[in-house]
Amino acid sequence: MKLSKTISLATLVASAILLVGCSNTPSNTLSFNPQSPTATTAFNAQNQKAIVNVVSKDGRSQPEISIYTMNSALFKLYSSPAVEKLFQQVIQQDLNAKGFRLADSGVNTNVLVTVKDFYAKVEEGNIRHKITSKVQLEVHVQGFKGNFTKNFGASRVDEGALGVNNDDIQKSLDATLKDVVSALYKDTEIAGAISRYVN
Repeated sequence: MKLSKTISLATLVASAILLVGCSNTPSNTLSFNPQSPTATTAFNAQNQKAIVNVVSKDGRSQPEISIYTMNSALFKLYSSPAVEKLFQQVIQQDLNAKGFRLADSGVNTNVLVTVKDFYAKVEEGNIRHKITSKVQLEVHVQGFKGNFTKNFGASRVDEGALGVNNDDIQKSLDATLKDVVSALYKDTEIAGAISRYVN
C-alpha cells in the first residue's frame, strides 16, 4: 500500500513539473486578423460587370515568419492563418467592398496574389533586441484584354530592452501588416486594371 502511494505521489509530482515546463514555452504560432475595409471605401456599381477569381500563393523562401533564440535554442514562429490565406482574405474583402463580384467559376478576370515576404528578422544583444519586420506582395490582374501587376510593401524597425518574445514580434508584424493592408484598401490601380481589362 505504501509503495503504491509513493509511486502515485512521484507520478503526480512528475506530471506537475511537466505541466509547468510546458506552460513556460510560448506558442510557435502568431495569429493575424487584418482590418476590414472602412465604410469610406467606394462601392462602384460599374464594377459589377467583372466576375473575379482570386488565387493566392506563398512565394517566400521559408515557411517561418520569425526565428529567435530561447533557452539557447532556435525558436521558430509560424502564421495563423497561413500567409497566402491571410492575403487572399484581404484582397477578396477589398474587391467585394469596391463592388466586384467574386466567384470560382464563370469568371472574366483573375487576380493572383503572391506573398513575397512576411518576416520579422530578430537581432538579439545582451541588453537590447532589434526587430526588422517586412511584408511584400505582388498583385497580378489577368483579364481578356490585358495584364497588370503592382507590388505592395512595408517595413519597420522596432527596438526594445532585454530579450525578445512573441508579443514583441507580433506587435511589429501587426503594424507592418496594417500598413500594407491600408495601402491595398486605398489603392485604385488594381480596381482600375480589372475594369479596364475585363471582357
